[in-house]
Amino acid sequence: MRGARVLQCMHMPESRPITPLEPSRNVGAFMEGILAAAQEANIDSAQAADADKACGIAPKELPEGHALRGYTILRTLGSGGFGITYLAQEKRLRRQVVIKENFPAALCYRSAETLDVCLNNEESGRELFDWGRGNFLREARLLGSFDHPGIAKVYSYFEAHKTSYYATEYIDGVSLGRVAADYAQGRSHITQEALIGLMSRLLDTLDYLHERKLLHRDVKPDNVLITRNGLPKLIDFGAAREQYGDNSVSTVESLGFTPSEQGEKDGNMGPWTDLYALGATLYYLLTGSCLPGCRQRELYDSATPLAAYPKLLKEFDIDLLRSIDHACRPIIRERYQSVSQWMDDIRPFA
Repeated sequence: MRGARVLQCMHMPESRPITPLEPSRNVGAFMEGILAAAQEANIDSAQAADADKACGIAPKELPEGHALRGYTILRTLGSGGFGITYLAQEKRLRRQVVIKENFPAALCYRSAETLDVCLNNEESGRELFDWGRGNFLREARLLGSFDHPGIAKVYSYFEAHKTSYYATEYIDGVSLGRVAADYAQGRSHITQEALIGLMSRLLDTLDYLHERKLLHRDVKPDNVLITRNGLPKLIDFGAAREQYGDNSVSTVESLGFTPSEQGEKDGNMGPWTDLYALGATLYYLLTGSCLPGCRQRELYDSATPLAAYPKLLKEFDIDLLRSIDHACRPIIRERYQSVSQWMDDIRPFA
C-alpha cells in the first residue's frame, strides 16, 4: 500500500450521543518539573556507576519477546523523553496491539535484573514520577472512554515494572506524512473526492473532541494514520487538554502546524486552534511544504494560498482550496471558529 492511493471518499459516520467525560489533567507542570528534577539530580558519572553497581542498568526499552500482563512485546515502535511505544501480541485474542509505557527518561532508568523502572533520585523524583504516572493512567481512561471511528480504541491499562501502561488498537496503515511525500513526488494521486472524504472524517473526529471540551493540540501529518480501508485515524493525545480552564500549560509546538496562541502562556485556545493545525496539515499534503511560522505570518504573511496554485486549481475546486486557506489564517478572528462553520463551506462538494 502506497501513499495517496489509500485515500478514499467515505460517507460521514452517523451522529452519536455525547456523554460527559472526566476532564484530562494538564501535564504542563509535570513536564516542567521533570526538567527541573533532572537538573537538580545532576547525576554525574560516579553516581551513575554507583547506581549501576547497586541495580544494573538495562536498555530502557523492554526486550523483544518479553511477557507483559497477557501481551508479548514484538518490537519497539518509538521512544521519546516521556514514554516508549511497543508493538505487541495479545496472547488471549491473538491480535496485535500498541502498548504505551510511562517512562520519563530524565527521572529514571531500567533495572537489568528485574526490568523494573527505578528512579535516579528517590528524594527529588518520587513525587514527580508518581504524579506523572497517575496522569498517564488518567489519559488512558480518557481515551478508553472515546467511541469514535477516527480515534484508536484503548483496550486496557495496567501497572507493571513499577510504572504504567496502556494498550491500544494497532492501526495497519501509513501516516499522512507518507501520503504527502508520495503525492509530492508524483508516485500517487489525490482526487477531489478523496480529499473531501479525508477532510470530512478528520473534521468529524475533531468535532467529537470539541463537543467534549477537549483540544488535541498536535494535529499534523505524522499524527494522522490512514488505514488500509482509507479511514483516517487521529493519534497521539499526549498534548490534549481542556479548551477552557487552567492556562498554565506547557508549550507544545510543531513547526509549521501550530498556531501562535498555542505557544503563549495565556493563549486564547479553542476549536480554531485545532482547525488551524488541520488546515496547515492539508496545506502540507497538497503542496509538500509547511506553512511559515504563525507568528511570522502575523507580521507578514508570505505563504502562497492554495487557491493561487495553478496546479491545484486543475485538480480541485477553488472554493474548496479557499476553505483550507481560511482555516489556517494566522489571525484567530479570521479563521473558522468551529467545525460546523468549515463543514458548511465544504458540504456543497460532498
